Amino acid sequence: MLSLVEVVVKLSRPSLRGIPTVVALALLLQLVVSAAWAQTGTAALVGDVTDTQKQVIPGASITLSNIGTGASQTTVSDERGTYRFGSVQPGRYNIKVELSGFKTSVIERVELQVDSVARQNIALEIGGISETVSVVAASMQLNTIDASVGNVISREQIRSLPVEAQNVVHLLSLQPGAVFIPTANPATVDPRYGSVAGARADQQSVTLDGIDVNDPQLSTAYTSAIRMTQEALQEFRVSTSNFNAEMGRSSGPQVSLITRSGTNQFDGSGYWTGRRTATSSNEYFLKLSQLSSGKPSQAPKLNKDIFGGSFGGPIRRNKLFFFGNIEALREQSEAPVLRNVPSNSMRDGVLMYRCAVAALCPGGTVRGVTANHTVDAGFYGMTPAEIAAIDPLGIGPSAAALAYFRKYPSPNDPGRDGRNLMDYRFAAPIENQFLNLISRVDYKAANNHSFFGRFGKQNDTINTAPQFEGLDPLRQRLFNNYGGAVGYDSVLSPTLTNSFRYGFTKIDENNAGLTKNNYVNFRFISPYEGFGSSFTDTRQTPTQNFVNDLSWFKGRHTMKVGTNIRFTRVPKERFQSSYLSATVNPSWVAGVGRRNMPGSSFCTLPGCSLPAVATAFQGGYADTWLNLLGVLSQATQRANYNKDGTPQAPGTAVGREIGSDEFEFYVQDAWQLRSNLTVTAGVRYGIYSPPFEVNGLQVAPTVSMGQWFDTRAANALKGIPSNASQIITFDLAGPKNGKPGFYAWDKNNLAPRLAVAWTPTERIVIRGGYSKVFDRVGVGLATNFDEGFAYGMSTQISSPFGLAYETNPGARFRGIDQMPPTMPAAPAGGFPQTPPIRAGVITTTIDDTLVTPSAHMGSAIIGFDLGKNYTIEAGYVGRFGRDLLARRDLAMPLNLMDPASGTDYFTAAQSIIRAAQAAGLSSNSPASAYAGLPAVAYWQNIFPAAAGGGLTATQAITRAFMQNGPDWITALYDMDTSCDPACSKFGPYAYFAEQYDSLAAISSIGRSNYNALNLTLRRRFADGVQFDFNYTLAKSEDMGSQVERGSAFGNFSNGGNSGFLVNSFDPELNYGTSDFDIRHQINANWLVELPFGQGKRFGSGVNGFVNQVIGDWSVAGLMRWNSGFPFNVANCRSCWATNWNLQGNAMLVDPNDLPQTGTTRNKVDNRPSPFVDPVAALTKFRRALPGEAGVRNIFRGDGYYTLDMSVSKAWSLGIADHRLRFRWDVFNATNTPKFDVGQLTNTPDTPGFGRYNGTLATCDAQAGRCMQFALRYEF
Repeated sequence: MLSLVEVVVKLSRPSLRGIPTVVALALLLQLVVSAAWAQTGTAALVGDVTDTQKQVIPGASITLSNIGTGASQTTVSDERGTYRFGSVQPGRYNIKVELSGFKTSVIERVELQVDSVARQNIALEIGGISETVSVVAASMQLNTIDASVGNVISREQIRSLPVEAQNVVHLLSLQPGAVFIPTANPATVDPRYGSVAGARADQQSVTLDGIDVNDPQLSTAYTSAIRMTQEALQEFRVSTSNFNAEMGRSSGPQVSLITRSGTNQFDGSGYWTGRRTATSSNEYFLKLSQLSSGKPSQAPKLNKDIFGGSFGGPIRRNKLFFFGNIEALREQSEAPVLRNVPSNSMRDGVLMYRCAVAALCPGGTVRGVTANHTVDAGFYGMTPAEIAAIDPLGIGPSAAALAYFRKYPSPNDPGRDGRNLMDYRFAAPIENQFLNLISRVDYKAANNHSFFGRFGKQNDTINTAPQFEGLDPLRQRLFNNYGGAVGYDSVLSPTLTNSFRYGFTKIDENNAGLTKNNYVNFRFISPYEGFGSSFTDTRQTPTQNFVNDLSWFKGRHTMKVGTNIRFTRVPKERFQSSYLSATVNPSWVAGVGRRNMPGSSFCTLPGCSLPAVATAFQGGYADTWLNLLGVLSQATQRANYNKDGTPQAPGTAVGREIGSDEFEFYVQDAWQLRSNLTVTAGVRYGIYSPPFEVNGLQVAPTVSMGQWFDTRAANALKGIPSNASQIITFDLAGPKNGKPGFYAWDKNNLAPRLAVAWTPTERIVIRGGYSKVFDRVGVGLATNFDEGFAYGMSTQISSPFGLAYETNPGARFRGIDQMPPTMPAAPAGGFPQTPPIRAGVITTTIDDTLVTPSAHMGSAIIGFDLGKNYTIEAGYVGRFGRDLLARRDLAMPLNLMDPASGTDYFTAAQSIIRAAQAAGLSSNSPASAYAGLPAVAYWQNIFPAAAGGGLTATQAITRAFMQNGPDWITALYDMDTSCDPACSKFGPYAYFAEQYDSLAAISSIGRSNYNALNLTLRRRFADGVQFDFNYTLAKSEDMGSQVERGSAFGNFSNGGNSGFLVNSFDPELNYGTSDFDIRHQINANWLVELPFGQGKRFGSGVNGFVNQVIGDWSVAGLMRWNSGFPFNVANCRSCWATNWNLQGNAMLVDPNDLPQTGTTRNKVDNRPSPFVDPVAALTKFRRALPGEAGVRNIFRGDGYYTLDMSVSKAWSLGIADHRLRFRWDVFNATNTPKFDVGQLTNTPDTPGFGRYNGTLATCDAQAGRCMQFALRYEF
């Protein structure tokens, strides 16, 4: 007969054609098998009973009693002397062992921790049963059961470690391999925040008392949908890697939180924690901005008050218990905010630029509309009249635009170019209110049956920063989250136990925004009123969760089977797609704004005789030029429709309800081959519905978009042009409409787990294992797709790209809500619906070939019990992701092959560009200069019509490229869509897709590799001392590190293009160091009760008065340090080499010659830089060529560091167990600023290249150093 271990091994290799067999097997096992190790959210105890000669003793009675509640369970050692307790509430216990002929043995204060299995072997002495031998437990802290990686954070740590604003989620990161950076917004799309052991930041799974409390849409790291307070949290465990089959809602770390329970003793607290500005230091860059504008350095306001209380105890001793906590937070603070503003000269109608020949520009002054402005040497200041002389309409700076610009405050930060488009940094006032209520009731019905109920609620009012001083908050967010859980644990027999949980958790969020009408934005200038960046929306995310675990002890086997079922609905209303908009977008006009520029060959008006613009300032010129003229180049139509195709009234909310159903089953066997060797094997199976719109308001392409892309790519290799591709049509989709969904059900999510743990001696454990895990994806994808890109349901169309909008008088700015006549008309409703042909659309879609991303995890760990409460572990942890989500462009222009010459487009384009560069040709070279270039067969064969005017096809094409360079793809666009200078022999749209210039999708084509060495040294709390020390040496590589909740064009850059596959046809070009990769990482925490006062080492005999002075002092702290984060250098401001919508990164001139990095102060505009010499660094880069994506994440900037300290003093109030405690916490005690590579001026052709613009700040990311003070009464 096969053991369950062998069955599981066989199950890990099926060829699944469906799920009925697997589901039926899981349900059958659920009915007839198992009882457990620790179920999620509980603990377990196992051990052997022997005599003093190590001979096993069967039939001994073992009673496990909870010290706090008196709850007890009893079992009997089996024929091998083994006993087990499964699904036990975490806490401290006593163990009593009785057997006739032996003395009764009592093991006191055994610590059972959440999601952990403790081993306590017991040796009985010969004697009378009435004789008792009592010892205090000194059990090994090491995991001797399985291969899981992760530490438990105890109640002592939760209560004593310094936590800013008592935000206990910060403690979740105190694990080996956990990446942490401070942020005021847990929903950030920064992939660094929350990545653990190579897993992406949105793959954490959090349970509270065994119930799912994740945000199913946003999947934010280090958070719970029901906020837990420091006071109400008993303990938690973070399993970072290689967890067993009972875990695995997602593939990242599994976080188990446990709510405090009442005990047989009444206890409670009343507390206050305060933070004040006077004890805070200024944020680094805010201080620089204040000083540069002549103001004194003033730390932002950082006032917080937290107050609350708790009370718990018995309703009926040993039977019924309660615990409750209420906590409120009132915050009056200021957040350092950076906004983009026009310079004083720009708002007065002056355009400043750097001259190509510095000697032609001696500097001086220039007259604007109202005042004179200083011009530095090497720069030229264009007067309003000189701007009008180059303006094709002869108008010059828009009077309406200048009037709008004058609303803005004067800049105090260099900003984008330091001359025209600058920044304003200020301390924005914020007032927030938070309220938490948490309660729990526990009932012990009988020795073998127990129940609990838990309810939590939070009411928050969160105001975001205003756009500028004196304005209303950009958004007010109201949360009314609540949730509850009930649990029933039963010991059905000495070998059979069951644990059931049901939970309901609801996120209820209402966001009030400022945008109420159509709006206009100026690119690179923050909208003054916040229109276009602040919308009203609501969402609710009710999730029902059913969890059951059944366990069976049989001989040497501990078998377990369970199920975890979740039903989620996300009803939403939003206004983001309810209004029309128009944008001054320099990238949307012909020549990306550079054709009306002194020095350009396209600039032929008399005013173009001004000194030529320097190459490094051309982007700065073009961006300022179009903004000054107020050219509304990109007008965007947004239209919403009902299911029957009737249009929705403009300006009304768009409502959707996204649903998902998730079913998971697992089976597991922990086989104790010998007393010191355990093999745990299991398999978890999950099947997840594709997300769907509950009411049928769902559309999808009728063409498989993944196959459409694959067909285009395959055709390109055969020389078949893009205009042969199938036209895309949208139709109703989803189960409510009786049609396929966004993508197919994935029925192959079978995840085997295997672990081995061997204890060759009582103080050594060697363990390792393998796990396959699956990501949880879907709801975020569907929500993002629906919000503006579900063509025919929510349609978004922009005016065509590349027209000379500056020649159209109607396209000039008239008012912040006035739309230009170039606004596209809304298409008619109804389905099926076909997006327009050749309309230059840039949008997103869903790749229907998506499969569930997975990862293979492995570990090998050795641990030592060093004695005296010390343990050390060292080991290897690996993670290898496959089918990961990656962002790519399905409509990317083809790398079209010429079968006759055997050459593809990328190769042919690179060859002629390099030849022209070698010949010294530039954008201003005359046509005759190209006559000497040799013919290239690709261009001769594909573009024969380009020949003429004395030039071959190759020479004419080369000139077109060089006139647009380094914006190479615009040259291809002009040729392919406008036949300029000629179309290919296939006609228009041989390279570009006819319906989309760019079509972003998130596809499951990525991969990753993570390899790490972990080292953990721990001392459990004893004799007043506890500490953890974690060190990780790691390397993480991937093709993209982005979280699902970001836009399909989402591209957190670490200073460049990192999160999007720039070349969809060669995704491996993006494979490199992960955005969250850190080579070295240390985190540590400690708690020390000082040895002074009564009962301590020093002053043990002092009187009460002296003891009140010298006794009950403690110090605690935590430290985080990691080596530098990776960053990139972008290609340039207006350089699209390979992809139409994203520039990509710069290339190195010599791949073996990297610029020297290392944080330097005052290097760029008196700001720090990651480069030792930013000017020299510029010489190391070149612009990418067609087909190239640029180098990714090979440079290193600052890492993160903080040292947080706490000092505490308690006084006895003269009543038994009543105490008053004072605490002083200091965060970033050394006031060390660490600069953020995510806030870096990284474009080589932008003034200020290499300049840091922000820090990884502490205290809600608002300050350099801050302090908080606490007063607590407890009994």
